[in-house]
Amino acid sequence: MNRSGMYYAEEKTIFINNKLLDKNSDFEISHELGHCIKKHDELTDYYNINKYSRNKLEYEANQIAIQILLTIWVSEYDIQKEQLNAVKFMEYYKIPSRLEFCVRETMLNYI
Repeated sequence: MNRSGMYYAEEKTIFINNKLLDKNSDFEISHELGHCIKKHDELTDYYNINKYSRNKLEYEANQIAIQILLTIWVSEYDIQKEQLNAVKFMEYYKIPSRLEFCVRETMLNYI
């Protein structure tokens, strides 16, 4: 598998690349859960129609993943909203730097 992970809707199964077993794969797992939560399996034709639609659904899955991980991180480390640090959070969960805006936006809206 060249991808880090994928959600297989028919079997309600998430596949994660074996190469991630030695790494922190929380983001990849949460990302695939995002596809499941948003029911992207019902939008397969939309996903495959063009790059814009694919990117839109991938971004939605990333948003859900960040929300899931942020909730865990805040609870696990008893962090207050004013103590949130996007860089430390992204480093901890190995979130790609291209998603920094999404992380910061999610942190701003975090209750």
